[in-house]
Amino acid sequence: MSRFTDAFGTWTPEAVVFDCDGLLLDTESVWEHTQTQILERYGATLAPEAAEAMVGSTLEVAAEHIARAADRPYEDVLAAVREQFLVNLADELHPLPGAEAVVRAAAARVPIACASNSWHDALVDKLTRTGLLEHFTRLESTDTVERGKPAPDMYVQAARGLGAEPSRALALEDSATGARAALAGGLRLLTVTDAGDAVPTGDLRLTTLDDPELLAWIGTWGG
Repeated sequence: MSRFTDAFGTWTPEAVVFDCDGLLLDTESVWEHTQTQILERYGATLAPEAAEAMVGSTLEVAAEHIARAADRPYEDVLAAVREQFLVNLADELHPLPGAEAVVRAAAARVPIACASNSWHDALVDKLTRTGLLEHFTRLESTDTVERGKPAPDMYVQAARGLGAEPSRALALEDSATGARAALAGGLRLLTVTDAGDAVPTGDLRLTTLDDPELLAWIGTWGG
């Protein structure tokens, strides 16, 4: 556990807030497929800066960028994106490696929440179909706060809803958008990304949730 001791010392969380897409569930590939389909439908191409801004963003923000690139009405694009994403999402959905074990271990020690830039019904559906919903005490989504990530609202509301001040809560994120939200909210942060990704490191960067040292560290919480 030396990496965790070096990063956190004796600090352990009173609550944990997980991101969902790309951290717990393999929805990123579903979204990338959806994005490609919609862009091809409209014969549009995203500028590199727009593609980067969409990573970890809300579906509404993504639709804004696509509508701008396609020169189409935003509401039409939003409806098309939502419909296609749900169709693609229904085909196959799996937890990412280590996700189920980490969620179970954390929930056995402290109350946990999920904070996602999904709309609420979609978040509930994804967690239900993958068997993870039962472990979460609280869910935050774009329907439960005024501002989605990268604003800190979701993380602050989740931590306090679990009975912890943000500084006593741990966030786990895989995107720059979500990492900025957690840091702005004052939470401690574990990022789970490839080393070359442009994501704020927070307290510690992992490359996967499937990490025995992470489970060992969780085992010390609340002791």
